[in-house]
Amino acid sequence: MEPFTLDVFISKRFVSASLTHRVTSKQVAVAGTNSKDIKAVLRSRSDIPACIAIGRILAERAREADVYTASYTPRDRDKFEGKIRAVVQSLIDNGIDVKVYLD
Repeated sequence: MEPFTLDVFISKRFVSASLTHRVTSKQVAVAGTNSKDIKAVLRSRSDIPACIAIGRILAERAREADVYTASYTPRDRDKFEGKIRAVVQSLIDNGIDVKVYLD
């Protein structure tokens, strides 16, 4: 198991993602389309380009915190496709090794 977990939340209005340390439950990197600096440059806060931007920003913040690997397990109601896949793929493309555990 990786020491850091990826949590992705997508609603009809916004997208947010965070990397959390498994033992201490401390969030080491957070990105969301509700923050003012990100909200201003996006056309929509919940489409695929927004998900890709969140993945890129989260990867930058994770590298600043010296986090290069993480694991992701989708919630029971989430399917690993579409917007969630875009966030995870964007993290991988920007240098964070994400291991996806599908049940």
